[in-house]
Amino acid sequence: MIQKHQIYTLPSGAIVQVGRLVPGTADDWNCVFKHKEKAGYMVCFAGEFIRKYGKAMA
Repeated sequence: MIQKHQIYTLPSGAIVQVGRLVPGTADDWNCVFKHKEKAGYMVCFAGEFIRKYGKAMA
């Protein structure tokens, strides 16, 4: 289950923090990069992508 404010590592090595569910969508999440040169950039990922490829950081 995807949790707000959870931090995930993607297969590329990028680190993102999940924000909130995108209004009007069933399972798209706003995220913010926390990784080096992309830090602060916003991106939207499908929940299925996060669950399949993201590795939650403890």
